Amino acid sequence: MQKFENVDILKSLKAIMQTHTEHFQSDFDIDIKTLKQAAKSPNPEDKRQLWLCRPAGTWCLRERDTFIKDTREHNTFCFYAEQTRDKILAYAVELTGIEKGRVTGNLYELDYQKHYEHVKDVSVAPGDTKLIYENGERTQEAAKRITGDADPDLGKFLSFEEQPKDPAALRGVLRDEKHSREHLKSGDIKAHIETLSGKSKEKKPSLRKQLAKDKETVKAAPKENKTVHRTVAKTKNKGLEV
Repeated sequence: MQKFENVDILKSLKAIMQTHTEHFQSDFDIDIKTLKQAAKSPNPEDKRQLWLCRPAGTWCLRERDTFIKDTREHNTFCFYAEQTRDKILAYAVELTGIEKGRVTGNLYELDYQKHYEHVKDVSVAPGDTKLIYENGERTQEAAKRITGDADPDLGKFLSFEEQPKDPAALRGVLRDEKHSREHLKSGDIKAHIETLSGKSKEKKPSLRKQLAKDKETVKAAPKENKTVHRTVAKTKNKGLEV
């Protein structure tokens, strides 16, 4: 597994997607919006995502939520290992910002099957659910249904966020994830994509170089020994004389 630092995140993930995803490539349009919003977010937890590339689509999942059991993100990440035989390309995405319209950051290659086992092992129990409104927040029990209704005091409902039962345990898991990825070997993202697409790393020689090589081969070829050929011809002719 390798890490690819300071890359154009959207350009790199799109190229990876095009090597592996045959159907529903439009899923990546949703990923683009998610990653752009996350790159602009002041919340550090938004800037760490897990990205799955499948033969039939892609997923972008916030890493924090993936390590809380029973969340949509956790269940989605585990689903393809438990319910399908699809080959999954998986990466951890660490966003660092936006430069001249480019979403920049680091990509970390993951072994999906091994990471699935790891997620199952270390994910923490869920707690209450945070409901976020335009004028504030409140919590409700995890098992209670989320209606999406406006709150009389807090206004329009915007979103919700699952909370861990033990916040310190989740922080520890996420800290360990970041630390483990830092020790991966640095790689070249272009070479990685070429490998995924099946292209050879060895470049074919240009036409000019190939012609020059052929010319040298002709020059190096041994010249015909005309004297020998004449002698052989005479011998053959004598053998035919009556």
